[in-house]
Amino acid sequence: MTTRPCPPIRGAGWILLLFVMVLPHTVSAMPGATYARSGEVVIGVRSGIALNHRARPRHAGSTLAEALQRVGAVAALPLGGDAYRVRFATGSSPEQVSRVLLASVDVRYAEPNRWRVRQRLPNDPMLARQWALTAISAPSGWDQTTGAAVPIAIIDSGVSPTHLDLKQQLLPGIDLVSLDDDPRDDDGHGTYTAGLAAATGDDGVGITGVCWSCPIIPIKALDRRGRGDDATIALGIRWAVDHGARIISMALGGPTESRVLHEAVQYATSRGALIVAAAGNDGADGPASYPAAFPEVLSVAALDRDSNVASFSTSGPYIDLAAPGVQIFSTTWQRLQGDGYESADGTSAASPQVAGVAALVLGRRDALTADQLADVLRLGADDVDAPGPDERSGYGRVDLQRALALVDDPQLLQRSVIEGQIRDAAWPVTLLLDDTTPVPLDADGRFRLSGLAPGTYVLLATDQAGRTLELRASVNGTALGRVWLDGRFAPDERANFAAETPDGTSRWFPETQHSLRGAFQAFWEQHGALAAFGYPISREFVERDPQAGDRLVQYFERHRFEFHPDAPAGSQVQLTRLGDQLLRAVGIDWYGAGPNPPIVGCRFFEATGRNVCGAFLVHWRASGIESDGRPGFSDAESLALFGYPLGEAQPQTLADGRTIMVQWFERARFEDHGDEMVLLGLLGDELARVRGLR
Repeated sequence: MTTRPCPPIRGAGWILLLFVMVLPHTVSAMPGATYARSGEVVIGVRSGIALNHRARPRHAGSTLAEALQRVGAVAALPLGGDAYRVRFATGSSPEQVSRVLLASVDVRYAEPNRWRVRQRLPNDPMLARQWALTAISAPSGWDQTTGAAVPIAIIDSGVSPTHLDLKQQLLPGIDLVSLDDDPRDDDGHGTYTAGLAAATGDDGVGITGVCWSCPIIPIKALDRRGRGDDATIALGIRWAVDHGARIISMALGGPTESRVLHEAVQYATSRGALIVAAAGNDGADGPASYPAAFPEVLSVAALDRDSNVASFSTSGPYIDLAAPGVQIFSTTWQRLQGDGYESADGTSAASPQVAGVAALVLGRRDALTADQLADVLRLGADDVDAPGPDERSGYGRVDLQRALALVDDPQLLQRSVIEGQIRDAAWPVTLLLDDTTPVPLDADGRFRLSGLAPGTYVLLATDQAGRTLELRASVNGTALGRVWLDGRFAPDERANFAAETPDGTSRWFPETQHSLRGAFQAFWEQHGALAAFGYPISREFVERDPQAGDRLVQYFERHRFEFHPDAPAGSQVQLTRLGDQLLRAVGIDWYGAGPNPPIVGCRFFEATGRNVCGAFLVHWRASGIESDGRPGFSDAESLALFGYPLGEAQPQTLADGRTIMVQWFERARFEDHGDEMVLLGLLGDELARVRGLR
């Protein structure tokens, strides 16, 4: 085979060539699960940040530059969706490098670039040929359709371009391992899975795939040993969608989630492509396999000839469907024998059959979204295990004839349900759909809307006290499109700022009539007390946030504490970025202000392009969150308390008419009061007032 010298990705060829030169194919451990590639990680960066091919941010104000230099980053390859494959030259492990990069505010995630391996297909003796087609009602379904021009992308080890049962089905593909446009198979696994999904049928040659007429887009993401890394597979998913794939078959996987892989999956489904993946061959107690375990992916378990879940098939709550996976006959390619046929076992044999069924169904109704198509297959499944969906076989064995009957039903997308309950209200309550249609409530505040078409529905509840509560739900129209809404009126959080009385078990402050206890008290006393945080101005309470979720918090004059129970011991109490939040609340976008040049005698912060000088610099160095046990405060400890400067020092007029110098930081505001020295602004109090809590 002649390898073409130019990578087949438009506009990025020179970057890929450079990346290939500096990224040798190395792995931290022999594949068999998912292990990290040595010397590289995958990161997702904040919107607006971009890296060049030498792994340097294009904007000088990025906090990522310093972190990338610390880990010795030497190259970066864009993967789409603000994700990059980053190569580093230090001897650090990918896990260590990920932790360092994750500390940057510009990094949304950082993770090792892990290997994924194909599901093993043991070569057991052949007992029958294509018995699986009858099990999934394929012959009955073929009476209605044998396929349409619905492309199926096979992301695997490539596909043999010479196999008589496949060569007429093949569309142009890509080899992301060798970086050329010749994705021929050098392992055999991809040829096997392609034949199950879409081998040419009714041609007098070999076997029949589930979807006779479906074109195959071969995407080589696994090497000759059947392994591929997250970055390559993620790029393959995006390439498949960008080149017209509506169905993506992935008979590969491994444990441990991957952000770059998940974002590629979400990219595909948001553009109408359904991903079908093998559930895994690690048995009922084995770990969840990704990408199959991602919620957007249709995960397929394996069945034997008696419709029992195969002993090797991985179980879990993510299983959607099952298909025959024992002694399954298909097309093959072998290094010495070339093209041929063989029988094998595995969820890798089951999942491409579901991909073929999905393509046949989509060909009947091509406007279906990915989740609508997946629901048709679930609803049409033949329940073969415990009644109802279960963790072994999901909704049951895929059934082509039943799925086709469902997709032809004109009422298919008129069957969704929204139900829920209104709580903590001052009764009576009025509930309106889309501001006009009254929705009945029972004595417990429950409601139910059925027969809904695809769309987003808005419910507005108004209680006797005049409070309003808006509820939103989106459904896809299918009978599985069911949403439960917990309509809970929020308590008046202003009550948490009302004065408390001493209870004898906590530290009470008469100055503000509030108490401190537990982890918040320990953190307050250990890291600066009044000078750093001021008095408490609220009790500790659970603050509801639709985006960040519920969080135990307490407000102080100069700060706001948050409790993160899932964080490591010693870092569960965290400080809010008050300076950043307040500046944004008044419409000041410090990100867009551009960097300043360094000033001699000052401390310049490359991360934000700002200087800290004079008395402010003295105060910055004199305070921090103690973490290293050594006298004084390191830069990291001062950063933990105040964060980076967001602007230069500038004059500000106070409410009493005085003008002083101030400087904003991520978590604080420094104020120069002359003889009173540098004081911290009362940002906790200001945030509470901005939010209407005081």
